[in-house]
Amino acid sequence: MWVHDEAQKTPKAPWPGRLGHCKAGTVIPAKFERYEKGRSLMRVREGSAPTPPQSRERKTAIPELRAKLLASALRYAERGMYVHPLLVGAKEPRWVNWETRATRDPEVIEQTWGRAPFNIGVACGPSGLVALDLDVPHEGEVSGSPEIVDGMTMLDSLAARTPGARITPTLTVRTPSGGRHLVYRAPAGTSVRNTARTLGFCLDTRAAGGYIVGIGSVVDGAAYVLEDGSPTDPAVLPEWLLTLVTAAPKPPKAGGAPRRADVVARLREMTRQGTREQRWAAGILRSECDELAAMKQAGGRNNRLNLAAYRAGQLVAAGLVDQAVAEEHLTEAAQAAGLGVDTPREIEKTIRSGMSAGLARPRRMGGAA
Repeated sequence: MWVHDEAQKTPKAPWPGRLGHCKAGTVIPAKFERYEKGRSLMRVREGSAPTPPQSRERKTAIPELRAKLLASALRYAERGMYVHPLLVGAKEPRWVNWETRATRDPEVIEQTWGRAPFNIGVACGPSGLVALDLDVPHEGEVSGSPEIVDGMTMLDSLAARTPGARITPTLTVRTPSGGRHLVYRAPAGTSVRNTARTLGFCLDTRAAGGYIVGIGSVVDGAAYVLEDGSPTDPAVLPEWLLTLVTAAPKPPKAGGAPRRADVVARLREMTRQGTREQRWAAGILRSECDELAAMKQAGGRNNRLNLAAYRAGQLVAAGLVDQAVAEEHLTEAAQAAGLGVDTPREIEKTIRSGMSAGLARPRRMGGAA
């Protein structure tokens, strides 16, 4: 802002009601000093106040976290994995078209993570990865078997019932919620897709079209960390797991349908994070899933799921919602509505059909549905 410097004039007494006017005998606070130049009175801040300890700690913590995340992103790239930034303190992508923009270029990585402590997304498709997301149950979510209490025990159960199956040690990451990501290399020449609870209770997979949150990322004050004793490189996905993932068999009887209240509660969290447009998109997904989960009449549920998947696909195509996340929530909402009890693959086929149609017509804020 430019300031016009006028010649000095004889100071005049301040008018009543103007800054600096006070009655006789009134003490002017120390934080105001009278500096007369022309007819102006300038407010001057008190001398340099000591920086609060919390402020000093924050100034130190942010560069340290940024350096850790940069180092972690570079390590992923060195091991042949493609990374992209997530929002600071969140799990949503920062880049539109994150899968095609995911990179191993050290210069791009240093430039990106040198700006801010972005969380790390590891793009499974370009990296040739298949990750098993072994979750812990949400409140009120239970299996029908006392032996199956989370994704890890579900995987153990699947291995136990498959002749010759063994859970091969591989790169394993502990999540803030207490779950695990088991990261494998996809066998050469195979096509692997994402799944959402179709393998079993609290068990999802991330492959082409999906990503996992990388080591060092922080969500709600807790970090994703390499599990003690874990290999630092992914092993090849075992044949028995590849068969399960590609065939997407009927989930075990233990996998109970989630309650509508749980589906809505998890979606509500999405609407509180990210940019304004991402929150808008999350609100649409939440509304679609809420309406679907509320349907209890047999007629029309599958058509409603198809429409919800179509609208979610539009948001995915615009880069506002992660496809794997959208498919997971749509699956849970469909299960809450009672779909897939006898034909579990019905849900997956319907979501795939609607999602594919929506991906061809991206939708952004202000656009038509």
